[in-house]
Formats: sequence, C-alpha cells, structure tokens
Amino acid sequence: MVGENLQNKNRFVHLDLLRIIAIFFVIYNHTGSYGYMLFASCISSPVSVFYLIISILCKIAVPLFFCVSGALLLKKDETLKQLFLKRIFRMIIVLVIVSVPYYYWLHRDNGTGILDFFRWIYTNSASSSLWYLYSYIALLLMLPFLRSMVKNMKQQEFVYLFIGHVFFVGVLPCLEYLLINKTNMIHDSFTPIIFITQSVFFVLMGYFFEHVYDITTLKKKHLFFCILSSVLAILFTCFITYYQTTIEVCTPHQLERFFNCFICIPAFTIFILIKRLGITIKKKYLGHWISIAGSAVFGVYLIEKISRALLTKVYDILHPFIGSFFASLVWCFAVLVFSLIIIIILKRTPIIKKLVNKFI
Repeated sequence: MVGENLQNKNRFVHLDLLRIIAIFFVIYNHTGSYGYMLFASCISSPVSVFYLIISILCKIAVPLFFCVSGALLLKKDETLKQLFLKRIFRMIIVLVIVSVPYYYWLHRDNGTGILDFFRWIYTNSASSSLWYLYSYIALLLMLPFLRSMVKNMKQQEFVYLFIGHVFFVGVLPCLEYLLINKTNMIHDSFTPIIFITQSVFFVLMGYFFEHVYDITTLKKKHLFFCILSSVLAILFTCFITYYQTTIEVCTPHQLERFFNCFICIPAFTIFILIKRLGITIKKKYLGHWISIAGSAVFGVYLIEKISRALLTKVYDILHPFIGSFFASLVWCFAVLVFSLIIIIILKRTPIIKKLVNKFI
C-alpha cells in the first residue's frame, strides 16, 4: 500500500495494478453487513456461498500490499539514518496526522485532550482500518535484517518458506479444528515467526516473485495449476467455515476465523497473473493511467472511510433495485474513483503538492 513516490516513467505497471486491485478489496472488506459480511445473514441460503467466496477472496488485499512492499523495499540499499528519516519517521507522522480527525470524531461526546490522544493512538488505532500502519511501521523496523536475509536466500529456501506458511497457518489450524476441536491445540510458545507473521512472510515472498523467480518461464499448464489451486483453497475455506456453523454458534467476526489460512495461494496467483499481464501493457497509454492511480492508492487508504460515509447514498439508492451485494460493489467502485480523484488532485495542487507527495 505504501509505495515509492517515483515519477510515472519509473514505476512498475504491474505493481500499481496490484495496488489498485488490493485497495478495491480493502474498501469492500469495510462494507460490513452491506457486502463483506452479507453471507453471514443468509448462511443457510445457496446464494451465501457466492457471497462467502467473494468475502474470502477479498482477503488477498493485505497480502498483495505486503508483496508489493517486499518487491520494492527489499532490493534497496539505504543506511539506518535514511531508513528512519525517509520511511519510519514519515509513517509515524502520517499515522499521527490521519488519526486526529478519527480521534476527535470518536471522542467528541466524552471529551478530548492532547495527552489522551497520544495515549489512545499508542494503545489503540484511532480507526480500526489504521491497523495496517502499525504493522507497516513494524515491518520498516525489520527491513535491515530482511534485506540481509534475502541476499543469501536460495530459491529452495523460498519454497520451504511457502510450504512452512501453508502448513503452520493453514493445514495445522484446520486439522486441529476438524480433528480435536480446540481441546488440544499446539503449545503457545511454538511460534515460528517467519512462517506465521504475515508482514514478514508476504514481504519475503513478494521479493521472491519479483526478483528471484522468473515467472515468464511458467507455461499455460502451470498457470492453470495455480488458478485451480486457488479455487480449491477458497472452496476448502468455504467448507470449513460452514462446518464451523454446524458445531458452534458463531458471531460474524468468528466466521472469519479461517479466511486467511490458505489465502496466500490465490494472492500469489493474482501476483503472478498480473505481473505477466503487466509485461503486455504499454506504459505510454493504459500503463500511464494505471501508474497515476497506483501512486494515489496509499492516499485512498487513508481517506476511504470518510469517502464511504460521504457516498453511502450510492448504496441506499441502488439497494432496492439491484440488491445489497451488487449495490455494495458499485458503492465500492464509486468510493475508489472518488478517493482517487481527490488524492490525484491534491498531488497536483501547486501550493501543497510537494508536501502531499512527500507523505502519500
């Protein structure tokens, strides 16, 4: 999500396209009962399977953002001073500034104060959607170590990393739930960080797919296998989610329990497909506009909650005619376009564009 403020000619079209896809899914993920959690309100209906598949698929958003970060950041060589001034300090400032309106809106009835504000953003995110900034800042703090790591990692070690993640994040939790159902879970101290921490895992794998593995060598049968594996991963997630409803009473939040178990498979498939597509996109035409939109995605993330609130009428007007799901999709598209326009304008407004481009 947080990208490089480069001129369009130096940007990677496929990475910008991945950003755009990911931010759309982020917006959809925030539609709640209007769209994202729609499956939970009709869990016994056949149509809920379709809603559930879309909700699971939208979980590729954060993995894609971390993959893009890995593709861009791990290749760079910078001093600790540059890292802290150019990246970490910048992100802390962004977090503080964007938290101000959310904090005062949430606390407007109970009183506000400067000390309370900083205590709040230290212990909580001012808005639930801002959790990503905390995770991203933590990632930036680890960059020197991750950069040293990837310089010496071989392709087979990346494969080992992928298999380990699938097992510890996907296979093992599902087996525990299906076979022993919470009674005998693995010891809490068993935490293989590199496999289970999504910011670390997806950043490393993003570097792998961008700089180590030559995806142009993939044949049609390999791409078909990737797509088939993604479909099976999502369908299995649907199965275990429905199984969960048969043995326990679940809140909507609890129904998301297994959504991320195998999400790396469709996320990497999308990354591979979009990278191959990006090779064919001409930078002078469509690629130019994709890069402009891609450079504004971080700004869209920062304001999309406000944009959703302002454009709620889009959903309200369409819902009676096309139903909640399709109304949510149009609403999300409207929020994306509206937010992109706002950020692009800000990035080109003479008086403030230098400041805006520095931070977003």
